[in-house]
Amino acid sequence: MEESTRDDGARWDARYRDAPDPVPRPPDGLAGLADLVPAGGRALDVACGLGAVTLWAAGLGFRVDALDVSAVAIARLAARAAALGVAEAVLARVADVSAGLPADLDGPYELVVCQRFRDPVLHGSLPRLLAPGGLLVVTALSEVGATSRSRFAAAPGELGTLALASGGEVLRDVEGEGEATVVVRRPGGRSGSADGPVRQDRRDGSGGAREGS
Repeated sequence: MEESTRDDGARWDARYRDAPDPVPRPPDGLAGLADLVPAGGRALDVACGLGAVTLWAAGLGFRVDALDVSAVAIARLAARAAALGVAEAVLARVADVSAGLPADLDGPYELVVCQRFRDPVLHGSLPRLLAPGGLLVVTALSEVGATSRSRFAAAPGELGTLALASGGEVLRDVEGEGEATVVVRRPGGRSGSADGPVRQDRRDGSGGAREGS
């Protein structure tokens, strides 16, 4: 492991060591779109942190691959999954996703989530992992409406470009208040229902950018 990776892992280990136990919850980007979540299958939680999204998905019946650079976070997620009775549905492992996804994660997944981890190259590789009808949810800090600069923030339109390049149905494309989110559904079988795509673009928002999971 390279020095930068060890440093990054140690930094997140320190953050997660004394953090509260995760409470299962859906990714923020799916607010108002819960009826579109496929009815189980496989899920991938990229940069999962303590695993709130992983635990939520496992509770819905998904088999979840969860990845994070922090060994502390992964150990705590595994323990929490056992406590909640979903350990058999969660495969949590340490992985430096800044170097790309592990080679053995080839999908297909009915749900792929990458929440508040920005890497345009990684983001661009996620749509190909989707099963027909599968959902991709990506949220990152954004320069749009941010009150301070961050080297981790996505440029204006960055995630929207990702969504369009995916070739899928863009269900959500929002940016503002220092955050950007896209939700994309791969064409094919559908397990949910909706009145139609949700296309939003908040470019005049204000407020602090959020980070973490």
